[in-house]
Amino acid sequence: MKSLFRYLDSVIKCSFDKEGTTRYKTGAVILTPAEELPKDSSCTIPDGMDRGRSLWDFVSVEETPDGFEICISLEEDQGVFGLGQGIGCLNKRGRIYEMYNTDEPDHAPSKTKLYSTLPVFYLISPRGCIGFFLDHAGYSRFDVGSENRELLRITIEGPGFDFYAIPGSPESILKSVLELTGSSLFLPIWALGFQQSRWSYPDEKTVLDIANKMRQKKIPCDVIYLDIDYMDDYKVFTWNEERFPTPRTLIDELKSMGLKVVTIIDPGVKAAEGYEVFEEGRQRSLFCKRVNGTEYRPAVWPGESRLPDFLNSKTREWWGSKYSQFIDVGVAGFWNDMNEPAIFYTPESLSSLFELAKGLEKDKGIDTEFLFGEIVAKKRYHDYGREFYQEDDFGTKHLHRNVRNVYGFNMARAAYEGIERSAPERRIFNITRSSYPGIQRYAILWTGDNESQWEQLLSEIRMVQSISLAGISFTGCDVGGFGGNCTGELLARWTQFGAFLPFFRNHSAIGTRDQEPWAFDEEIESIVRKTIEMRYSLLPYIYSENWRSTKGESVMIRPLVLLWPEDSDTYQADDQYMFGPSLLVAPVYSPNATGRHVYLPESNWLDLNSGEVLAKGHHWAIAPLDTIPLYLRENSMIITTKPLQHIESASWNNLRVKGFVKKSARFDLYEDDGITRSYERGVFSLKRIEVEKREDGIFIEILPSEGELRIEEREIIFEIFDGERTYSASVKDCPEGMALLIK
Repeated sequence: MKSLFRYLDSVIKCSFDKEGTTRYKTGAVILTPAEELPKDSSCTIPDGMDRGRSLWDFVSVEETPDGFEICISLEEDQGVFGLGQGIGCLNKRGRIYEMYNTDEPDHAPSKTKLYSTLPVFYLISPRGCIGFFLDHAGYSRFDVGSENRELLRITIEGPGFDFYAIPGSPESILKSVLELTGSSLFLPIWALGFQQSRWSYPDEKTVLDIANKMRQKKIPCDVIYLDIDYMDDYKVFTWNEERFPTPRTLIDELKSMGLKVVTIIDPGVKAAEGYEVFEEGRQRSLFCKRVNGTEYRPAVWPGESRLPDFLNSKTREWWGSKYSQFIDVGVAGFWNDMNEPAIFYTPESLSSLFELAKGLEKDKGIDTEFLFGEIVAKKRYHDYGREFYQEDDFGTKHLHRNVRNVYGFNMARAAYEGIERSAPERRIFNITRSSYPGIQRYAILWTGDNESQWEQLLSEIRMVQSISLAGISFTGCDVGGFGGNCTGELLARWTQFGAFLPFFRNHSAIGTRDQEPWAFDEEIESIVRKTIEMRYSLLPYIYSENWRSTKGESVMIRPLVLLWPEDSDTYQADDQYMFGPSLLVAPVYSPNATGRHVYLPESNWLDLNSGEVLAKGHHWAIAPLDTIPLYLRENSMIITTKPLQHIESASWNNLRVKGFVKKSARFDLYEDDGITRSYERGVFSLKRIEVEKREDGIFIEILPSEGELRIEEREIIFEIFDGERTYSASVKDCPEGMALLIK
């Protein structure tokens, strides 16, 4: 076993390789520690709970026949947080998780792997914290104190891996992860709006009907999605000429209504003679192959298909160029799906199923029932990773199983780079289902095919927090649930949760009940509309925090344990979270509920529904169906505006500052055109709003703006509560700044 150890500030990088082997570098890490160190006592933890201890006092690495094994000792009071897209509590201790990207629509509690691999995790106790990142593109298994409560055992397949140890506070660890893997791409402002989707809106008429209904019912909305049925016979980068005969005209009409179009893109290329994408990929040898050099032949939506080999840069460049034709007709964003990659079957696996089916006999009772189950399991969970290879830029062939976890990452990368070449001035809206650390540089992540179940609403509340701990700021889920039939009450509660996610999209599956905002009764429609309007009113606050996340400072969704690790009550409070620095969000996730338990850490909080000041501790929040519990942190502010039906730019005609300030607070308000990259050339406005509680009143100062964007004169209304009374004032904003004292 070869090993190499390096420092990057307080980060310890440990590289392990089997002798004489070659492994693929994932591309997740963009910073590489420079100073090489031997494996000795110098690999100490410079800060945190294990200060002065060698890393090897509680971490061991051993080579195994198939790869490696890492063992980490766990203390009794430590929680294990992170590991990305997993089912279960935010504290992962006591369970097993697998890092192997998988098309898994059944998000049951028993599932150990889903669409994305995000092996970033934190050991947190009131004494201190240390974080880890396993950079490995192949299979790994995390036994997080399941077999042995005092041991975290990581089993790794493959020729080698990099392992990063990061001591410090949870917030500093997250910042180090962002320094290693990169900050979030800066999305267009309309990406923060409400988005409506279904598998599928089958034709142009249906899409226009949905759009017109949104506007007639005055429900704010910015995006409508086209799922797989817009394609010709599910051939990627095509249009169905019968159902969508005039895509440019359709998109222009939607644009006149303030609506953008996002189209789905799948990696499976239909194997059809004369189909341009297939013919080009075959002629240029850009598809994945079996070990004997023949093309791999999986079946997905189009039937027999080919998978582009995104491990290779020439494939990524070719694939990325295909997005330009959709950009030319006005498509605003792209939704890269099925990119684990999902495979329905191959000729070989289908033959195997036929052989199994021969054993079915009508009078065999339980034996036949078991065989039915085996057939279903083999179809659903067959591992195709050992059946084909990918080739990197150096001509090295890698078994797909050893690089599977970066397939979706590299597809999203190909899309991002292609869009950037085609439209260099536009900000990119790019979604992926399958991901790996560093994906935030290229795409946003949604959690995939959930179900319309109350239990999965709670699961999503926890999952988006785990994903955020990996440094992925812009994430979300299918509001209302994708599979199964939603109810009006569930849609109302899920929409309330979705309004406080970065990515806010209602999406449902074919064959399920409609779940557009008006699909139920007038009460539910009114609640959903009110909730979406609340989201749009918060856009100045949300957009400013989105901009801040692109600077690598933090993420938009922040688990309580990230901010208050010394408070062990936050370890269990994983059904609530901070949305930006000021707002604590506590979604209701139980049917028939008129309230819920809330834990408030730190000091005092302002209940934004009741106006009551609440102290640190456990509380019961009253929350009828039209209410989501929201709390404003002491000495913080939020910035709101009047909600519009769609977002036109990221500068606001009117602003309202609501604060809970006993000492002082500040907020950096960021504005720009919201669409282009002119902000990179200084065309933006950044102004700091500072509020200080004084003996004679509230002192407010708006500092002069940074940036070249000139904001027209507008009204800013201040409502500052000091715990006893509210101070109100209306002022005229100007680039030069201003100051006033409210008595």
